[in-house]
Formats: sequence, structure tokens, C-alpha cells
Amino acid sequence: MKKFLKVIGKVILGIVIIVLLLGLGLFSYHKIQLAREEKYLEPLGELIEVDGHNISVYTEGTGEKTLVFLQGGGMPSPILESKSLYSLLSDDYRIVVVERPGYGFSDEVEGIPSLNTILDWEREALTKFQINGPYILVPHSASGIEAILWAQLYPEEVEAIIGLDMSVPAFYEAIYDEEYMNKMRAAKDDMEATVASLDSTLFLYNTFGLTRVQYNLEKELDSFKTGTLTDEDKKIYKAITYKIYPNKTMMIGMLSLPEDLELINSMPKPEVPMLLFISDGKELQMESPENWIQLQKEYVSDNEEGTYIELDCGHFMHNIEYKRISEEMKAYIENLE
Repeated sequence: MKKFLKVIGKVILGIVIIVLLLGLGLFSYHKIQLAREEKYLEPLGELIEVDGHNISVYTEGTGEKTLVFLQGGGMPSPILESKSLYSLLSDDYRIVVVERPGYGFSDEVEGIPSLNTILDWEREALTKFQINGPYILVPHSASGIEAILWAQLYPEEVEAIIGLDMSVPAFYEAIYDEEYMNKMRAAKDDMEATVASLDSTLFLYNTFGLTRVQYNLEKELDSFKTGTLTDEDKKIYKAITYKIYPNKTMMIGMLSLPEDLELINSMPKPEVPMLLFISDGKELQMESPENWIQLQKEYVSDNEEGTYIELDCGHFMHNIEYKRISEEMKAYIENLE
């Protein structure tokens, strides 16, 4: 029995030593790589100070109409994520990409700001940068409800919305029941506990660089696989990802969703021209892809100046069908009154 216990003890000790060595190796490798990648972390746009923190705003092109790209959740570099598409449009229009707090080169922020607050920060950043409306908003995925709220609260600033498989309020109502929404409300109300529950996870990611182990961007992101990013762009994208992903602002930002939807649903749908590009829906968290497609069609159906185009591709269409989308966008914009 004693021999058996000694063997077990040695096995456990060996496992502990292996884990410690592995942790030390990951820690050292991550720190060395961060130092090497620092040269790729010069802001791609301008940093505009708003309410004590910086909002990253990128522009290119000098056309009469201004297209403001709003990127979906979880994508570390909005500027590079949508580059394959907007690079085909910048000869004709002024392109603007706004990176929300916690993304790209924008600062993290304390607490859980509402979508309305984030929208006001972004609008102030554009004003300070002398980028005035009206804008054509180009939201992808989760930023769809931000574009909707923008058009509801400030319709004079929105010339049109061109959605790239964008979220609509009914999407969240379809995937999250009231019990789940209440859990998000409770988590937002008890910020101390919510933040504490994230600290250990973020510590592991930030200290040992688990993002490097967990995600192969070359294989996972369409912006790398089918987009038009250069080798230099990809190095910058990777450097940003390994530096900021995940972070607290990014992870808990969605907890404002219940109150955001309440505000949006308390107002009529925006009466602005709207073109929705709709994917095949297979990558979305729905019981069936048809539900995702139908929800977007229904949202735009009673808009007299609304239309949609279905695309046989995945959710990150702007890195797959960017050529067709750019051509359809130009045709649509030229016909705006």
C-alpha cells in the first residue's frame, strides 16, 4: 500500500512539474512575442479622446457620401476585418471605420455602457474629427441594432443603412428567452461579482497568451482565408488579437442588451432607405438557417425604401462576396434620392 501511495505521489508531482513547466513556457513565449509584435501596434487611424478615453477612427477616400462601417461583436480589428470590402469603395466614397471601446485601438472602459452611450461616444468622435453626416451606415452582424438605434434617435444623421447580415431586434428575442435576459440583467446589476468571475479567465489569457494556442487566425477567419489582406495586414491583425483578445470590455459589453432592446422596441422602426445583404444563415445560433433569413426579410418588408439581397455564403460575407457586394452597394447608393 505504501509503495502504491509513493507511486501515486510521484505521478502527481510529475504532473505538477509538467504543468508548471508548460505554464512557464507559455508565459515566456507570450511575453517575447508581445515584445516582437509591438512594432505592428501603431494605430491605423486617429485616436479621438471622448469622455476620458480614446476612440479609434479610420478614414480613407474623399467621396461626397460618407460610409460608416460598424463591425460585429468579437472581431478584434474592425478596421482590418472590413478592409476587403471598403477598399473597393474608397475610390468613390469617403470610408470611415469606428472601433467601439475594447476593440482595435480604442480604449477599454469601466462598467457596462449602454448602446446609447456608446453611440453618443462614437458620434462625438466623428464630430471632433470633422466627419459630419448624413452617413450611410454599414453595420455587420451585432452592430445592426446600433445602426437601427442611430437611425431612430438621429434620423437626420442617417442617409441609409446597408446591412451586412446585420442583427435585428427579433433575432435576439428568438435566441434568448426571458430567463436568459433576466440573467443578463442580474449580472449587470451585480457588477462586482460579474467582474470577479471574469478575472481568473482574463488572467489566464493575458498571462499565458491562451489566444495564441486557442485560435489559428489563418484557418478560422474569412478575412485571412478569402479576403484581400496583405501579409503586413495579417501581421497587424494578429498582433492586435494577441494583445487585446479577450478583454473585459469586450466580454461583458453584451450585458446591456436587455435595456438596449427595450429602448429600440419602444420606438418605431426607422424610416430610412435600407438594403440588407442576407447570408445563408448557417453560422448563426438559430434552430434553422431559414429563421435568420426570414427575420431580416420581415424587418425590411414594411419599409417603402427597403430591399434585400440573398447571398449564398456565410456570415462574414464582406470577406467572401466583397466584389459583388461592392458593386451592388454602388448601384444602390447611386439611386438614393
